[in-house]
Amino acid sequence: MLRDNKKRLLMDKLAEKPVIAGIREPTTVEIAVSKGMNVFFILGGTLLDLSAMVSAIKAEDGCLALVHIDLIPGIGKDAAGIEYLAQKLPLDGVVTTRTHLIRAAKDVGLLAIQRLFALDSEAVKTGLGMLRSAAPDAVEILPALVLPYLGRRLPVAEMPPIIAGGLVETVQEVRAVLDSPAVAVSTSKAELWGWKGRRPKAII
Repeated sequence: MLRDNKKRLLMDKLAEKPVIAGIREPTTVEIAVSKGMNVFFILGGTLLDLSAMVSAIKAEDGCLALVHIDLIPGIGKDAAGIEYLAQKLPLDGVVTTRTHLIRAAKDVGLLAIQRLFALDSEAVKTGLGMLRSAAPDAVEILPALVLPYLGRRLPVAEMPPIIAGGLVETVQEVRAVLDSPAVAVSTSKAELWGWKGRRPKAII
């Protein structure tokens, strides 16, 4: 599937179901699948676990599997590591904090999501510069709970779609974040994977 088609599919999936399953343990893939999740961020396991995890996700029609390459032991954090994943696994994309890996993922046809930590105003300023340079398909901003306050200060129209991640533990927090410029919330809290709510506003 071409990258543009993958990006459209990702946005369609998030419009339908704006909670992304953050998978920290291989054993939780089955739980997320059983709850009807359709976008998965693999945040744990090792290189030896990835094949089985991605295969279990992709066995469900239309599900998207993205690996946070920075967090998986055994994968080189370079273009060769990205190319290896693209060739060996039915992977849809990667998540990373590293600009050079964003470019490498795009070069081999994978979706590329850049992770940005909004720790203070300087970190946000630096992160926005990285986004302009790398042009990822989406940005994941952490912690998620800053988005309801930070959102109005971001140049949203100039940014890729925003995903919020980290520290979301209740339905109320999911709703608050989705009422910001975020198009989706990623969480490893299994209790939220079955959330049936919808975004308060349409994705543009």
